[in-house]
Amino acid sequence: MRYEEFVQQTIRDFQEKGLASGSSIPDIDLYIDQMVSCLNDELALYEKDGEKPITKGMVSNYTKHRMIPGPEGKRYTKNHCVFLLFVYYLKSCFSMDQVQRLMRPVLANYDSDWDDNIDVAAYYREILDHTAEQNRGMGEETEERIREIKRFLSGMGSDDDISELIMLITTLVMRSAAERFLAEKLLDEYFPDRSKK
Repeated sequence: MRYEEFVQQTIRDFQEKGLASGSSIPDIDLYIDQMVSCLNDELALYEKDGEKPITKGMVSNYTKHRMIPGPEGKRYTKNHCVFLLFVYYLKSCFSMDQVQRLMRPVLANYDSDWDDNIDVAAYYREILDHTAEQNRGMGEETEERIREIKRFLSGMGSDDDISELIMLITTLVMRSAAERFLAEKLLDEYFPDRSKK
């Protein structure tokens, strides 16, 4: 398969299964094994070399570090699952400390007896909808980027797939780095690390 076809197939896979909707998570309380299984079904696209995206150890660790609320007894609700999905995506960019800082006000609201609680599932769905909309043109944008790379390399007298791939991967990483930089700056400005003050 030519790399251009692979890129488009991968984008289609991501658009179809890359944003875990939580639709397979039942509206009943789950034990940790059941929750991990549901979440791994939701995040199956991210399984790599037989390694599941979520483990029981991660759940325990995220609970201990106050990135998600603790279980109710030994059971987890749909909200716990949604919190874990948040953390899963945030961990691809942020350290545990950074995720804690971002989740702190959400957890404070979730645990509050005084504030009107955020509907965590609705909040997550809105983020998913917005992100899916942003990603809708990803295939066309990537095709255009590949055409630009081919034009550039052709102008240099090259039509080598390896050079095209290296340039494509590098531009994707640099775009990702720019967005990560912005996210980290926003986090540091509005959710500062209290231990450093």
